[in-house]
Amino acid sequence: MEDDAGERSNFVIGLIENRAKEVGVAAFDLRSASLHLSQYIETSSSYQNTKTLLHFYDPLVIIVPPNKLAPDGMVGVSILVDRFYSSIKKVIMARGCFDDTKGAVLVKNLAAKEPSALGLDTYYKQYYLCLAAASATIKWYNKFFSPVGIRHEISGYFLFSHPT
Repeated sequence: MEDDAGERSNFVIGLIENRAKEVGVAAFDLRSASLHLSQYIETSSSYQNTKTLLHFYDPLVIIVPPNKLAPDGMVGVSILVDRFYSSIKKVIMARGCFDDTKGAVLVKNLAAKEPSALGLDTYYKQYYLCLAAASATIKWYNKFFSPVGIRHEISGYFLFSHPT
């Protein structure tokens, strides 16, 4: 995604899916330190919802767990990235880095000033995939940049959605 000045986006995307064809997305904007979370059911075997989000964010880096067989003949997010986004840096992080509990704690601590994060305790179990993606994305960021460890440092857009 380019802005009005023609600059390329600075998003790092974390993607993970489960056997029920749900996808969790964490899009971290390196420029504004904002975190966009989304979780939805992928309704087509072509991953159209995921492709649309990736096209919108035009990320610099896509973080995925190791390959595993996807449900019902779907290709899986890692293979999707290989097939359609080979020009974007793909980072494979261990499945353990996609920890929804750590993601919930990180998001709650880092974005405590955000009203949309206040109800996180209520929604935590329902939106575990995007919180898992957030955990891996923030872990990757902390490895390569100054740690996002200071409370209230990021702003958030928590888009807990289920496009159909």
